[in-house]
Parts: sequence; structure tokens; C-alpha cells
Amino acid sequence: MKCFCGNSAVTMNVDGVPCCSKHKSKKIPAPLCPECGLKMDIRKSKYGIFWGCIAFPSCNGTKKI
Repeated sequence: MKCFCGNSAVTMNVDGVPCCSKHKSKKIPAPLCPECGLKMDIRKSKYGIFWGCIAFPSCNGTKKI
């Protein structure tokens, strides 16, 4: 699995997102939704964690972490 910076993920950060040791204590900057342009939040499902639009259920925009 990859960190958001592109390095190999070896641990979890403060949000519970896989990351490299360099970003262990940092929060990941929230990306913008590809469908509506609003910020995204970290969401959890039975399939794992992902970015989900804050406008859900009006917008169903998602991104893999």
C-alpha cells in the first residue's frame, strides 16, 4: 500500500490512514471531490477506508486512499 506522498506505507497516521514513517504524526490534507469540488472526509466501510464527499448523500463522490 502507498502513502499519499507515494512512498510505501509502513504504519497508520493519526487518522488511521496507511502512511510512511515520515508522515506518521501528520494529518493528511483533504482532497477536493471529483464530482462537486467540495472537501472530502475519511470514511470507513466494510471494504476499508476511503475519501468520501462531505455533501453525501447529495453527492456520491469517492476516492481511494
